Amino acid sequence: MSGPNPKNEELLKEADALQREAKRIMDELGLLSLLKKVSQPSFTGSIENGLMVWRDIDIHAYMDGLDINKILGLLKELALMPTIQKVQFSNFRELRRDYLKSKANLPHGYYIGLRSVQPSGEWKIDIWFGDKATPIYDYVLPDLETITKEQRIAILKLKKAWLDEPGGYKEGAKSTDFYKAVLDKGVTSEEEFKDYLKHKND
Repeated sequence: MSGPNPKNEELLKEADALQREAKRIMDELGLLSLLKKVSQPSFTGSIENGLMVWRDIDIHAYMDGLDINKILGLLKELALMPTIQKVQFSNFRELRRDYLKSKANLPHGYYIGLRSVQPSGEWKIDIWFGDKATPIYDYVLPDLETITKEQRIAILKLKKAWLDEPGGYKEGAKSTDFYKAVLDKGVTSEEEFKDYLKHKND
């Protein structure tokens, strides 16, 4: 019986280390506490499930009716946070550019992007503000409660192979594609994932 694959074990260790660092940064900044002044924020994506391959943190913040003025009121406090080098606001609610393929699938909401400078490098923090009545992203992820070690490794391998710095994915892949391909379709190889991307909208 063969032992654990060292490369696979290293992938898991890297993901765990990224998740720990992400949570440390969030604790140091007190970002969720600030966002709670105007919304109900929560972590989403890889910081939550631990399947991290890049320095990227996603937060969804829901409001009882979106109020752009309350959101804009956070910008000064965000800019004065330690380690925050960049603060960017984008209006994807009233000012859409859906004719651009790269913009068409973005949520109908307000976005704040942060860059936190850390010893490990620059961390990207994406905050999407949405109305409680409407999901920020209209998708349902497969159940991650029963994910196996082998599936975790498959997802991490594919995410790493498709990683397009700083933090996006090549060939139009979205973060949800990796979970759906592995957990719903049993994808385990790069060739199978390419085929999944090709036919996912059929």
